[in-house]
Amino acid sequence: MTSLDEVVEIVVISMRDAFLAVTVFVAAMVFLFSWLQYATSGRFVEYIRRKKKLQPVIGALMGLTPGCGGAIVMMPMYARGYVSYGTVLATLIATLGDSAFILIGAAITDSSFVAPLIAVHAISFVTGVSWGYLADMTGTTPHKPLGRIGPIIGQEPIDDDSGNGSPLEDLPREESGGLAYKILHKGYLVWWSVTLIGLIFAILILVWSSQDPDYSLDLSFDPTAMDGIITWIGLIGTSLSVILYIAQKNWIGDDTEATIGDKLHSMRETMIHSASETAFVTFWVMIAYLAFEFGMLFSGISEQNMSNYGDGIITIIAVSIIGLIPGCGPQIIVITAYTKDIISFPALVANAISQDGDALFPLLVRHKAASLWATIHTMIPAIIVGVILLILV
Repeated sequence: MTSLDEVVEIVVISMRDAFLAVTVFVAAMVFLFSWLQYATSGRFVEYIRRKKKLQPVIGALMGLTPGCGGAIVMMPMYARGYVSYGTVLATLIATLGDSAFILIGAAITDSSFVAPLIAVHAISFVTGVSWGYLADMTGTTPHKPLGRIGPIIGQEPIDDDSGNGSPLEDLPREESGGLAYKILHKGYLVWWSVTLIGLIFAILILVWSSQDPDYSLDLSFDPTAMDGIITWIGLIGTSLSVILYIAQKNWIGDDTEATIGDKLHSMRETMIHSASETAFVTFWVMIAYLAFEFGMLFSGISEQNMSNYGDGIITIIAVSIIGLIPGCGPQIIVITAYTKDIISFPALVANAISQDGDALFPLLVRHKAASLWATIHTMIPAIIVGVILLILV
């Protein structure tokens, strides 16, 4: 019989760990990459357009950047006819979206994740570039999805404006007004303050753990004790993140063209939407933690037992299908499952290749056929590469 104390303990520990083990590190990385987008916005568009032969490589590099911003800014370029469909596929295959931050955070706190982090990005990049060039060489497009061997099923409209203006100028801006907008645009300072304090304690925890391998946080609510202070910081930080997550009203995807557009034009908006993006990651990591912990509590299954079901071809197919879902929320759960040793490395790679992050949303708005075929075209190499790794590893 499960007691109320056990339930409370799981909730509190999940909220605390989601903030101190993930959020604070993700926040620093999200801000860094958001700032880089802000500082370099618009400078590479004409370069990409001129370098036709290098477009799949450039697209894969853009997709490789953590978060969805790099992948999202490529979609208007395809809509303008600046880049090829193979470049779109290379970008989507290479991107891990916000789930990349989960792996990076895991690597920061546990060196055993460094090699998988590098490997999954390298494999995604090579697969993206290869599949992108293959698509372009075979003439694969949304209206000819099987390339030269298949029938034409409808013309995909491309708005070639002959170079008038940057496609990044087309990115919309957020509409101000409303309670949710005010919460996000005023509450971000409070969130950042708590997050910076949490980052300090998270680094201290890493230092203490390196000095004492047996060190672990006790569950304490005593505000005069160190463990109690850390618990409260975790609870407050996660609670604020949930509030920002609800305020942004994007349930499975966080970045939109509007948020990217704002980030490219304002340093303040960069900080606001870095907080929003990190809050999104925090919410889904917390959901993953709760799902895993309650799953084990009520089923009596251990993490080792769960991992036995996550190592096989069925899992590879399942996570590849999950990758069809637009947005980063479900993908964060899959990647978190890997950090919990519940799914295998081949399954991790399969999901990384299949998922398209938030970049599929702007493509869906502009070209429905392109978005639908693109997500199918990224799932195929995901299953192939996943099965090959399953055989080899």
